[in-house]
Amino acid sequence: MALLAEETVGTAAEPAAGHASRHSGGQAGGQSTLRQRLDGLDVLRGAAVGAVLLGHSWPGLFQGAGIVGVIVFFVLSGYLITGVLLRDIERHRKVRYGRFYAHRAFRLLPALISFLGVYAIVELTADVLGDRSKGIVGYTLLAGFGYLKDLPLPFDVSMAIGPLWTLAVEEQFYLVWPALLVLALRKNRQWRLIGWSAAVVISLMTASVLGMLILAPHLHSLVYALPTTWGLGLIVGSALRLYRVRVFRWFSGPRLRQAGLFGSIAVLAALVFFPKANESPAFFFVGGPLAMAAAAVLVVLAASRSQVMPSWTRPLQLLGTISYAAYLWNYVVILWLNGGSTADLPPFVSVAAILLTLLVAVISWHTVEKLGRIGRDRFDTFYEARAGSRP
Repeated sequence: MALLAEETVGTAAEPAAGHASRHSGGQAGGQSTLRQRLDGLDVLRGAAVGAVLLGHSWPGLFQGAGIVGVIVFFVLSGYLITGVLLRDIERHRKVRYGRFYAHRAFRLLPALISFLGVYAIVELTADVLGDRSKGIVGYTLLAGFGYLKDLPLPFDVSMAIGPLWTLAVEEQFYLVWPALLVLALRKNRQWRLIGWSAAVVISLMTASVLGMLILAPHLHSLVYALPTTWGLGLIVGSALRLYRVRVFRWFSGPRLRQAGLFGSIAVLAALVFFPKANESPAFFFVGGPLAMAAAAVLVVLAASRSQVMPSWTRPLQLLGTISYAAYLWNYVVILWLNGGSTADLPPFVSVAAILLTLLVAVISWHTVEKLGRIGRDRFDTFYEARAGSRP
């Protein structure tokens, strides 16, 4: 998800100048400033995971909220990770694959190991969801750690890891995207990369949806999670980052920025109530692309903003900071509190699940995810020292 990457400082000629990563300073209007994160992107993360929490907690009302939040994450993730790769290429004329994938592991695995470990302990001891009785705990761990939840599997896995399909889509994308990006940049064919990637994804999505409608309408949940169904969002985000200077200029005027902001929010808010979004071809072909376009506008507005976000957005910024763990834990918390079902949730259970999710996410951020950040920093020190010692 997009929360797994962070934007770093741009050059003085880029509209994003003035934003910084955890350890970088930037300049805006000739003044130095230290910014730990792009707070506008944290607000966007917070809103996206908030939509997911609403969709999980009140699925009858917010039927499209979950996938709207996920689409925002995909667009944001494509933008940020492509930025990470571009900076590596600009500085080193290549992608340092070892460092790139090590950073992904330090960011992803601590919280994931914690989540799946607790799941296994609870199910093997208390069997709350009946997974031990079904004999699927091991298969569930395999699918979770292997990032396979978005693919048709020859074995059953627990509902508890249902949301992991989005993480699987992202990580599979990042197995192939760095090499394709390097090749395209060497030949100055970025637009061909974007165009062909989008064409392939849309074609495969169309084939899978039509196959579902004709041959097996009941398999909508399988088609919904395929990497090609929403992969276009990652490509859209990547295109934004490749051409961000040009795109940022499109939204340089205050009136156009306001129109883009309110128009995009209106589109996403309407799609939150889209009926049966996870099984509707209309959403696959219309609602999804609309959500991607709206999310793209919001990413541009957030990434090109040079001012500090208003104080009233602070709760969303904080939620965006802990959004990874919140996303991991919310669904299984609901299942455990509601006897293994996400249907007909009593209001008390819905609210309690959200509060418990936030508590667990805060704990995760300050414990296992902090260990990951420390491990990443130590790895960087070792990696740079070893690289500097080479002849």
